[in-house]
Amino acid sequence: MLPDDKSQQRVQKLFSELEQITHLPPTTVGKSGAEKEEVVGEVKVESSAEREHAEVEDQTRETRSAQATFFNRIMDNPIIAKDLKGRMRGRQGFIIIGVYLSLIGFFIFLIYFLLTLDTGISNSDPSFLQTVGKVIFSTVVLMELLMLGFIGPALTAGAISSERERKTIDLLKTSLLSARSIVFGKLGSAVAFLLLLVFTAIPLQSLAFFLGGVGMPEIVISTLMLVVTAIFFCSLGMFFSSFTQRTLIATVYSYATILVSFVLFILLLFSISIFDSYSYSNPTSTLFENILTIATWVLFSTNSLFAAVMSEVILVEEQSLYITTNALFGSTTLPLPSPWIIYLTFYIVLTIVLISLSIYFVNRPDR
Repeated sequence: MLPDDKSQQRVQKLFSELEQITHLPPTTVGKSGAEKEEVVGEVKVESSAEREHAEVEDQTRETRSAQATFFNRIMDNPIIAKDLKGRMRGRQGFIIIGVYLSLIGFFIFLIYFLLTLDTGISNSDPSFLQTVGKVIFSTVVLMELLMLGFIGPALTAGAISSERERKTIDLLKTSLLSARSIVFGKLGSAVAFLLLLVFTAIPLQSLAFFLGGVGMPEIVISTLMLVVTAIFFCSLGMFFSSFTQRTLIATVYSYATILVSFVLFILLLFSISIFDSYSYSNPTSTLFENILTIATWVLFSTNSLFAAVMSEVILVEEQSLYITTNALFGSTTLPLPSPWIIYLTFYIVLTIVLISLSIYFVNRPDR
């Protein structure tokens, strides 16, 4: 190669290095200064447009990630993904859903059939349709509350105790998952399945809405009560499973707690009736009656059946969604919150306590 060619090659190499430093495109090599400035201007415009487009994409990506953060945190838990896939891939989950909806549908048909046996009432009568709607709605909600009490603890009573029975609890604790992730993972899969049961029954509740006699506030309140009840029953089974060694023991404890709560409610009803008859013959102070009224109302409202029925009665008779005036003892009436408000508040707090205790017992070394 001639020396001139070598010199020219070196010059071109220097130009290419200079263009890389100044971010000039290779098309400017060998061009005049004006042409180079024109090309550089076009490149700057293109780069600014690309930067704006990239910023818009980054903002969109951040918005989407913020919206999906909560869902991703839930689904990133391997226990939730594993349990949900295992439950829905088998037949058991679909059998439970099918039996659950079939029972509710059967009772709806039975109620409608019994109500239409009276030949003196026309099926097109609006008052008759409203009565049917109210009865169907109340039956569906009460059945769901009872069935959630049976299904919920069964889903979580063996969540931790079964790991102890299989001798895999130590492997689970030594994994990268914390005690909180383990509890929320086990609890989340069970709650998701129970919420599926609750929401699949909403179309059956909507039948009452279309028949009349039931408003949207009643459907919303009943759904909130069912969701909180489902989470509480799952938390109850998780609590007993977190410190027991056997699944059977945790299951017995869970159902015994539910049964005892209903027995105490019945005993409380008898005690109130006896004390009420006694107070008529032996009047007590107004302050004592007010305190007893508030305490009794709060205790009654912690029962799911009482809270559901009385909230419906207050909404229909007093046209009040939040406050009622009642006098359980004596003649003094007191403004009291509707039972569904007390019910939701009480069981949300109790659920948080049970979950916190479950995390504590799971994190504690087994003896």
